[in-house]
Amino acid sequence: MTSSTGPRPSLLDGIARVLLCLVFLHAVIGKLTGFAGVAGMIAGRGLPLAPVLLAAAVALMLVGSVLVISGYRVRLGAILLLLFLVPTTLLFHNDVADPQERIALLKNLSIMGGLLLVAERPAA
Repeated sequence: MTSSTGPRPSLLDGIARVLLCLVFLHAVIGKLTGFAGVAGMIAGRGLPLAPVLLAAAVALMLVGSVLVISGYRVRLGAILLLLFLVPTTLLFHNDVADPQERIALLKNLSIMGGLLLVAERPAA
């Protein structure tokens, strides 16, 4: 279906974008409600300015999710989510000997694949 402004995203497309971002929205809530603990975990990994990094991560996840879900500047939203997810995965889910970390790594790689598909799609 097309309109004067271009093709309209389907209902299925909208549902897929919401489902793809649920994990990020859930993470934002957890990071905000447990900010000090998460910042401590980040600092425990030897990263400087943990509260600043955490605030940046929350911003990337929140803005990226809102853009992807809303259908406005979806490609930018997907890129923002990837900017959060790639370093997070490399820094925090790299112990493939641990079955839980391996699952988290594979989950994140799958989400990255979905975000790359979203970023690659033509703008509606």
